[in-house]
Amino acid sequence: MPSSQKISLHVRQMRVIWRDTFVVEAPPPDFLAVSRQRLTEMPLTVADTLAEPVRSQPDALRVIERVSRSVAGIGYGDLLRFQLAPFQMTNLRPTLARLRRSPGTLSVGHIREAAAQADVEGAWITVTPMLLLHRAGVGIVQYHATLDAADPGLTPDEAVEVVRLGYNFQLLNLPDSWRAMLPTELPHAKSVRVLEPDVEGHLAVFGLRDLSQYVVASRLSAPEKSRRRRKQTPVAVKTTRPTGSTTAILLETNPQPSGDLRAFVAEHAVSLRGIGALDTYYRERADWIVERELTDNLSADREVGVYLLGNSELILYNDELEPILEETRSRLGLPDVEHAATYHYMHYGVLLEWVYLQEAILRTYLQRLDELAAAPAPRRRDMIGTLQGALADLIQYQENITPFATRVEFLERARRYHKLDQLAERFERKQELILYYASEFHDYRDARATQFLNWLAGILTGAALAELIVTLAGITPQQTSLYLGITLGSILLVLAALGALLRFL
Repeated sequence: MPSSQKISLHVRQMRVIWRDTFVVEAPPPDFLAVSRQRLTEMPLTVADTLAEPVRSQPDALRVIERVSRSVAGIGYGDLLRFQLAPFQMTNLRPTLARLRRSPGTLSVGHIREAAAQADVEGAWITVTPMLLLHRAGVGIVQYHATLDAADPGLTPDEAVEVVRLGYNFQLLNLPDSWRAMLPTELPHAKSVRVLEPDVEGHLAVFGLRDLSQYVVASRLSAPEKSRRRRKQTPVAVKTTRPTGSTTAILLETNPQPSGDLRAFVAEHAVSLRGIGALDTYYRERADWIVERELTDNLSADREVGVYLLGNSELILYNDELEPILEETRSRLGLPDVEHAATYHYMHYGVLLEWVYLQEAILRTYLQRLDELAAAPAPRRRDMIGTLQGALADLIQYQENITPFATRVEFLERARRYHKLDQLAERFERKQELILYYASEFHDYRDARATQFLNWLAGILTGAALAELIVTLAGITPQQTSLYLGITLGSILLVLAALGALLRFL
């Protein structure tokens, strides 16, 4: 796979999924129910998987849920999925490069000019957000984008530019439902611009990560009491973000690979890796990196190749896909071929969701164990509660969430790639250390308490001995000095004997 190969690949049909993972601190026991109530009150929520009747749900949501139930049915009960209001996005980088400005220094005129240019060029990309929640308090906001390019298609550089859109400030055209939920104050408010609409939609210089963190995750992490106020002002709440990821799906390329994906990948390895790894400097990468990352196809199906590239994935289809999509659409009664394509690539998308969920859960419990260990006085109840939660939420590491052999193998290989086994081992070792530390700490406290009781018993014994002496000697309390001397002397004598005894034991 030489890095000097000629670049002759173009992308005709492309899907991109940007994922932003977040963790809700101290989630309630009924996290999914509470979250559904909060999200249902948000104007940007279109539907969720519990909405009745099922036919009222949007087609995209029903298709993805159908895949989730069939592929990973064992863990399906721990999840809840929402579809949020779609919006449009366009690349702001050309405008910033032309004006030599940062996003925070763009004027209103610059923003409107960039939007007008996107209208002329047809450069707006429709983004459909999906929210996936796990009962452990972990969520993933997934932004699904579809891109169809005219002949000859997107060059590799243009495709790389597209997949990188989810990681920087871009120009968004937000509906009223999203605009109403934007917080009034942000840590980087100078880099954010939101304009009132001329006709419809709000132009905003914003990032997808910010929408995830400061709109969705912030709402779910807000204290319960904030929901009881009559007038609520959106406030940005920073949540833990374990990781972000991207999946690039190439449905049609020019040229289109035949049944032998290995030969096609070997020929266009540099370009394919650049698209899948979001690497703008893909031409300069060493040959061994390209070869290492594109020689391991995790797919169990003839028509598709799945390649893991760090925190991103590349899903590539060959020319056998088109008849499969038509057959799938007819067999499952899907509305069109586009949804049939979603049904196919989400088989691997759902499994990847579980990989990122499990990674987030593991990292969350590792962080909680660290916080418990760092506490000045660790509470045994908190530690037991954390370990109980870990045993319940990490059950998927012991039992696969899918019954299909090929999917189990994919999960195992994906877990190894993301080093989840090492994270699990770290958690187990740290769990043992925490238990030992808690045991030692509480044994120490018990020993101190026992020591205190021993000294107290010594004092009482000394007082009883003094009472016996003064009674036998006929000394009365009116003889104050002698009475106190005998009492204190007896106590000190008993304490000295007790100290000497403890030293030699």
